[in-house]
Amino acid sequence: MTMFEELFALACSATLTMTVSADEKSGRLTVNVIPKPKPDAGEPALAQPLSLTATPQEFDAGFIDALRGYREVRSSLAQQAEATMEVIEAAKAASVKKASDATTNAARAVAKPAPAKQVQATAPASTASAAVQAQDAADDDAQDAQAPAMAGAEAGGGGESYDLFG
Repeated sequence: MTMFEELFALACSATLTMTVSADEKSGRLTVNVIPKPKPDAGEPALAQPLSLTATPQEFDAGFIDALRGYREVRSSLAQQAEATMEVIEAAKAASVKKASDATTNAARAVAKPAPAKQVQATAPASTASAAVQAQDAADDDAQDAQAPAMAGAEAGGGGESYDLFG
């Protein structure tokens, strides 16, 4: 491939700006190839310039290979960027679907209330009833124990007293 064929292949994916400067003392050239990626390839790494400094003879011998290598790397970066964008878009779509499904399921759950549980009040009521009956029985026993003492006091007529605590 010639130099212009390589430049053409590189320019198919980006607009190129080239600067060439010479350092007369050292006898070297600096060539900058600065790509401006096309709008659909927004990857910043694709805008990285190629900057080479060499003698004119070295450029004659290796500039085409340097351009080819640069173009292939840029191509690989563009493919990687495109593949990454596809993965990101697929992940976004999956995330939107998952969120949509969760919202739909939540709306269904709110629209259909859960059945109410029946509470049985019979066990606590019977327990309370048994406690009241036990208390009544205890009160009756206490009254029965006091009845003979009261009866004796009434029957004896006057001044008899009984010491209940002594």
